[in-house]
Formats: sequence, structure tokens, C-alpha cells
Amino acid sequence: MMFGSLDLFLFYKVVPPDDSEVAVEAKHLASRVDGITLKNGLDPQTKSLNQVPPKEKTVGSLSFTVTDSSSSSKPSNESSSSEILKARKPITRTKVPFEKGYSQMDWLKLTRTHPDLAGLKGESNRRLISMDEVKKHKTGDSMWTVLKGRVYNISPYMNFHPGGVDMLMKAVGRDGTFLFNKYHAWVSYDILLEKCLVGVLDDTKAKKPEA
Repeated sequence: MMFGSLDLFLFYKVVPPDDSEVAVEAKHLASRVDGITLKNGLDPQTKSLNQVPPKEKTVGSLSFTVTDSSSSSKPSNESSSSEILKARKPITRTKVPFEKGYSQMDWLKLTRTHPDLAGLKGESNRRLISMDEVKKHKTGDSMWTVLKGRVYNISPYMNFHPGGVDMLMKAVGRDGTFLFNKYHAWVSYDILLEKCLVGVLDDTKAKKPEA
């Protein structure tokens, strides 16, 4: 419509729903169900066969998925997680209680006072020893083992070993380097068994594998 040279424009104001009305309707919906979650916010672990299929509801500009969670139970993974935690226990090495007079302090005192723990009887502890000779010393006060290329008489240390005599006997008459590294590679064996050194392993005399 034209009035002279001026154009007349009609403006219409779009009024959104009153916030109070949205709140009332949302509250009404919440009172009718046990739980309301946002759309696509369902946890797959809480689904069960007894649940009512979800229904989509819209309140104002908000979209909801309404589910009945009254029959749902706690996720089963809670019990399984607790069982796993109980099953995971630290692996501990079995230690044999020290007899009186056989502690590590007692061993230290013995190494300072005993004149010949290695049983050298005047021989040099720098001599070369073959593996065949090591295998011959398995009993009494002459029990030899090899640790990283050095030969030791561990007979005097038997009763002082924290893991017991049986464990240490596994290294007698053979190369015990693997067993040593498996259970206590951090131990300074060269200091602990310094006075038990018999000699050095002679690799040149080792038997060559047959072709």
C-alpha cells in the first residue's frame, strides 16, 4: 500500500516460548519417568532386556531421549574389575629365615677373618680353570660355580644365602650366571664373593660343538 511517496512496512515480532512454560513442561516430564538422558547419551553397558524402548521428547528447543531405568542394575563390569584387582598380587621371592649366626652381617665378618674361604691352599686365584674342572667340584667344602666368567667356591656361603641352600645348589658345578641374573642381577656378587674367588674360566678349553 502506498501513502504518498513513503512505503509502509509491517514488522512482526516472533516471540519464543516463555522460559517458565518450558521449565514447567520439562518438570512434568521428569516426574513421569525415572530418568532422563540427553539424546544419543545412552551407555550401552546399562541396557537390559527388561528396559522399555527409549522415547524421544521435545521441550521448546531441547530434544530428549526418555528411558525407564528403574529395572536396570549396576554394570556387571564392577564385580569383574574387583575380581581382577584381587587376582593381581605382586610376585614375591621366597626367603628362608636366617639361622642364628648366618645373617649377611655375619657373612661380612667371616670374609674379614677367615684366611681361606676359597680353599685355594696357597694357589693363585688368577689361574685359568676349565669347565670340566668346575663340574668336578660339587660336594663338601668345594662347591664351584661360574658367574660371568669367574669361578667361585660357594660352599662357605651356602648357609648365608637368603634364598636357601636348595636354590644355591642349582648353580653348583655349572655356569650359574643365568640363574643369578634371573633372581638378583642387582647384587654385587664380585664384592659379596670376593674371598671365594678360585680363578677365571678358560673358554679356550671348552668343548667345541660337533659338526
